[in-house]
Amino acid sequence: MNIWHYIVAFMALTTLGTAVHIFRSSFNFIPDRFNAAPGHFWRNHAIDDMLSANYGFWDMVAGTEYDEDGFYEFFSRRNLRICCTWTIAVGMTLLLSYQDLEDRFVAIVDAAPGWLWSLFVYRIENLTLF
Repeated sequence: MNIWHYIVAFMALTTLGTAVHIFRSSFNFIPDRFNAAPGHFWRNHAIDDMLSANYGFWDMVAGTEYDEDGFYEFFSRRNLRICCTWTIAVGMTLLLSYQDLEDRFVAIVDAAPGWLWSLFVYRIENLTLF
């Protein structure tokens, strides 16, 4: 696996992490944090962990930010960084752990420029203005 493949993997995983961040913040109808017991950190964490599908121990450890209503904060660079870091870490771990997955990824990355060039040529050949 060349450095080119690592760069493509990082870019693809960063894009996936950004999409996960947008999805988590946009399609969240129930608040993640309820703040049911102000001043009691562990009790608050236990209540939030039981009642929410999106809040867990790793959100507490990573320091995920929430707005005043308890929803996942969209306009937080920290949340975006956490999402992208987790996606890159898990993706690279999987990619480097399984040789078959790595071989398939390398084959796709090596073939992709040819596919894109063929698509570009096809679109130019079939271009109609009127």
